[in-house]
Amino acid sequence: MVVEMNLTYPVVSDSYRGLIREYGVLHPTEGISRPAMFIIDKEGRIAWQYVGMDASDRPAAERVLNELRAVK
Repeated sequence: MVVEMNLTYPVVSDSYRGLIREYGVLHPTEGISRPAMFIIDKEGRIAWQYVGMDASDRPAAERVLNELRAVK
């Protein structure tokens, strides 16, 4: 996906669910990650996060773009 979309930022794949558990986004009954987005600042801190309740619960693109613009 990273190559196909020519992404220039890191994307995490977590087939062993270690990060999913660490970030607290493991769906309690489905055994997979709930939809989640984290914006990490230059110091490595979580500047913004969104964790949905199910597959259809995702932030609007405009909101994500605004949050990205706000991170310095």
